[in-house]
Amino acid sequence: MIGDRAKERGREWAGRFLPPPVLGKLPERLSGLSDDSRTVGPGTLFILRCGSTYNEQHLREAVDRGAALLLVPEIHLSSVARRLGEWGCDIPVCATPHIQEASGIIASAWWDFPSRTLSIVGVTGTNGKTTSSFLTREILEAAGKRTGLIGTVWFDLGDGMVEAPQTTPGALFLQESFARGRENGLSAISMEVSSHALDQERVAGTHFSAVHFTNLTRDHLDYHKTFEDYFLAKSRLVLWTNPDGSQPGAVVNGDDPYGKRLLASLRGSGRMVLSYGHDPSFDIHPGTVRISLDGIEGTIRLPGGEMRISSSLPGDFNLQNMMGSIGCALVLGIEIPAIEAGIRTLAGVPGRFERVNPGGPFAVIVDYAHTDDALRNILSALRPLTTGRIITVFGCGGDRDRGKRPRMGKVAGLLSDLVILTSDNPRTEDPGSIMDDVEPGIRETGKTFFREADRKSAIGMAISAARPGDAVLIAGKGHEPYQILGKTRTSFDDRLVAREFLAGGSRKTMS
Repeated sequence: MIGDRAKERGREWAGRFLPPPVLGKLPERLSGLSDDSRTVGPGTLFILRCGSTYNEQHLREAVDRGAALLLVPEIHLSSVARRLGEWGCDIPVCATPHIQEASGIIASAWWDFPSRTLSIVGVTGTNGKTTSSFLTREILEAAGKRTGLIGTVWFDLGDGMVEAPQTTPGALFLQESFARGRENGLSAISMEVSSHALDQERVAGTHFSAVHFTNLTRDHLDYHKTFEDYFLAKSRLVLWTNPDGSQPGAVVNGDDPYGKRLLASLRGSGRMVLSYGHDPSFDIHPGTVRISLDGIEGTIRLPGGEMRISSSLPGDFNLQNMMGSIGCALVLGIEIPAIEAGIRTLAGVPGRFERVNPGGPFAVIVDYAHTDDALRNILSALRPLTTGRIITVFGCGGDRDRGKRPRMGKVAGLLSDLVILTSDNPRTEDPGSIMDDVEPGIRETGKTFFREADRKSAIGMAISAARPGDAVLIAGKGHEPYQILGKTRTSFDDRLVAREFLAGGSRKTMS
């Protein structure tokens, strides 16, 4: 729960938005709702969110803390009823076959359907979600709409930026966040929507005004198992139908092969659909554009017109992010001058192509790229902007999809002049074993590379090796101010470490 904004609800509300009780009668009053047994208090509606099994300790804790009503999955109803009987509890119970979806719908109703009165823009895709959500927010702000942000890096619900707990929060937290934004005077929220969130129904009950698909490349297969499952999870946002039956406008990257599949699915749907990409056949595409390390200048062609862009965000991938955000703005009816102003205003996004030494003799750039496609995008953007060599420092996360490791190694080798292979967040895996998985991909390219498991030393090696005109890319962790070693988070920020070496800190040389 956020703060003390919970409202009391009575039996009439419960009768409208909850399934009929299968045990007992609906209570006269409810004081709040929770899916975390640790936050249950007297009078709470406790939602037992779980899969094929559930934790009886959580159920018992919710009961002991005063839950007044339980909503449980139908598959666990008999087990829950049996346990309540054994414990001598007469708490009323409702059951549903779709507990995850029900959670979002009930939470939305509890908070008086906040997303109905906000313009919610959802962006999904493997890469580009964060920058696109920041760009969309700046454009809406330039149009006079107070706009919040829900994403990987920051949350802002109208009362200041705070570090994001996760890309897309749980269903109850999300709906309460919308309500808090509404209370704080917001009229819109730009948010990232992860594939995990879509698969787990965390955005159920949400009324989207616009949805944006950036791209789809290999990632999260430790969770989704197959690429098609990953695509289907992402596509749920693009094909979204709101609770009232309306459909948000859809903005889709037509350059992406999976974007093309989605555009084909949307054809003839009757909803507003805007495509973007480099081909002139797309609704939104570049006119005359110049890209440098200092940013992007030029024109973008729109349905029935043209607009100018002037941005400090460099790289062709950021040009795509801009086109997608322009599409979202057009769906919401934003005028061209506000779109131009919003793009011009955004100076940068933390940990996304973030240059840590502006004006230096060589560029040092930190980026969150942690997939082979994201690494390819950032290196491809750097190549035409760099007069010297590209030196890439990167690793792969532990306890995550192993299949992408040699692919990332191959991309780094093909598109860099020198590679320093290091640790990312190894988690519970051995850093050396992770590097062993990556190394064959680099070796296949024949490029020079070094292995240094200590990330700080690896960054120092890269900066020591850099010469005027070179570019040092430190990839994988971006905005993260920590490194996960084992199960422990240790303070570590690529940007701060790089600045320490640039200021003359100790260096480790290559041999």
